[in-house]
Amino acid sequence: MTTDRHNTRKLSRVLAIVASAVFAALAVAGYNRTGDVKQLVLFLGLSVFSYMLITFIFVGINRLLDAIDDRDDGRS
Repeated sequence: MTTDRHNTRKLSRVLAIVASAVFAALAVAGYNRTGDVKQLVLFLGLSVFSYMLITFIFVGINRLLDAIDDRDDGRS
């Protein structure tokens, strides 16, 4: 288990859950309106993809912040 040096874990989870919930709500609303299963599956897939994408982006942000911290530690 890695440590969260920059305290971004909670922020990334909240943003990922919100984005995922938006796509899931659009999936259900679209399915109720049209009855199209393809649309439901597409938006549920987008919901899962958005969660993974946001967590992946925050992994990159954490690596960038770690690199900046490591570089600054070397100058002191």
